[in-house]
Amino acid sequence: MADLKDKEQEIKETLQKEKEELRHTYNEIMGKLKTEGDRLQGDIQKELENARQYVKEHPETGVGVALAGGLLIGFALAKILNR
Repeated sequence: MADLKDKEQEIKETLQKEKEELRHTYNEIMGKLKTEGDRLQGDIQKELENARQYVKEHPETGVGVALAGGLLIGFALAKILNR
């Protein structure tokens, strides 16, 4: 009977250690994901500013790209909705 209680305690301790390791790993991964997300957000913000600056310097190109994009999206939506 004492042997069974020892095994039970050993299993509980092992499970507790595994739970703590999983929690640590989860927190580590979440930290890395947050760091990467912040970096990507910064990169996207820089590219948005570059695009805005380009459109300010070349408004006709910006209008042309917007028109072409709108037409493509319009044709795609019309094709999808006419099924």
